[in-house]
Amino acid sequence: MKEVKTVWRMWEGWNIEKLENWLEEMEQKGWSLFKLDFNMRFKFRKAESRKIRYCIDFQSNVDDNYFEIFKDYGWELVDNKVGQWLIWRKSYENERPNIFTDTKSLIERNSRQIRNVIIGVFISLIVLYFVLLGNFDSTSLISAILILSFVFYGYLIAQYCRHNNKLKQNAIKC
Repeated sequence: MKEVKTVWRMWEGWNIEKLENWLEEMEQKGWSLFKLDFNMRFKFRKAESRKIRYCIDFQSNVDDNYFEIFKDYGWELVDNKVGQWLIWRKSYENERPNIFTDTKSLIERNSRQIRNVIIGVFISLIVLYFVLLGNFDSTSLISAILILSFVFYGYLIAQYCRHNNKLKQNAIKC
């Protein structure tokens, strides 16, 4: 039987719960995550079936205290090599643990992502504009590429905002 399994999977940053649940299902099937890269390539090792909670955090600036807090509460850092995403896991028996204890924390995480996407939009569009401007005579091609970029990034930002609004609505109902 294969000891290592590689799976490529889309990562919807605004819908982290879907990814966390999938990682838990993989763990229950006996596949333990040990590596993730920018290509959204998840690498698993064959292991015993376990009840493991996976939580994914997005932090742009962390210090040693951040890692110590998680360690003190029994969380294990699986991977932190995918930008500013940190993947944590913890085994459990009955009550499913969570690193976010309130809706406000989830909204703050998503807001950090929105800020980074907006910064990325401006940087990439400026670079793209100057690269294309120097290489193409056709302003219509430049315009089309810029419009497609705005649509793509606009979609990402809209998804994050939509998810935050859903979180806010669920918090109000509780």
